[in-house]
Amino acid sequence: MESALQRWYGILDARSRQMDAAYEKLNRTSADFWERRASGFHRSTKDTVAQDPFFIRLREVVSSRSSVLDVGAGTGRFSLSLAPLVGHIIAVEPSAAMLNFLRQDATAKELTNISFVQSTWQEASDNLQADIVICSHVVYPIRDIGPFLLKLQSASLQACYIYARATHMDALTADLWRHFHHDDRCMPPGYIHVLDVLYEMGIYANVDVVTASSSLRYPSLDVAVTEMTEQLILPDDEKTRIELRALLKEWLVEVDGILVPPLKKMVNAIIWWEK
Repeated sequence: MESALQRWYGILDARSRQMDAAYEKLNRTSADFWERRASGFHRSTKDTVAQDPFFIRLREVVSSRSSVLDVGAGTGRFSLSLAPLVGHIIAVEPSAAMLNFLRQDATAKELTNISFVQSTWQEASDNLQADIVICSHVVYPIRDIGPFLLKLQSASLQACYIYARATHMDALTADLWRHFHHDDRCMPPGYIHVLDVLYEMGIYANVDVVTASSSLRYPSLDVAVTEMTEQLILPDDEKTRIELRALLKEWLVEVDGILVPPLKKMVNAIIWWEK
């Protein structure tokens, strides 16, 4: 009988083979994926947190005395919003480009209670601890998921909160992937797989299924073409851009001056447990 970890490995290995093959055609790797996407990610997620179910939930459980450890903080979407509500935040993020946006925004907002740690969670100090540990949309590419989750558990003094998708971004663009790559997109693990691994580890977590807006948001068709070229691992040449532009023009819809996919809401899950 296949274990939860074996299922996790199978999902990641299939996806890795597909992505490596796509990158190989471009003579590139995924090593600097987030360095290249930092600016677009910052733009699409900045100032979108107020109505996000994850933030709303966290706002209910923290206080001015709370410490928070944000694992995979990215450009600071949740760290920046939680900072005025808590005593201290430790933002752990491996990407220098992503962390730079976080620092700049923290300075602009005059937030002085955020500490910055440029590191993967796996390589971060084992001494990092906080009352509340949060991890938003980070776990999908983590192969050694067991040690990763155990480290979250160890770092938490009160509770852990993981935000994970049921509807993946790649599901929205699966037809575009198939059009250019001529095969079906291998999806990342979903929240149910995280929950399954936790259960196998003896951590019986709670789950709240929620909906949130998609972070695929573009101010113009040109920006959409540039960012989708990266997301779909396509060659950045004129022929491909013209073809992609035509497809995106038919697919994306305009809402309040912003181009978004036709699906307005994404299904996510808040996975949480107390110590």
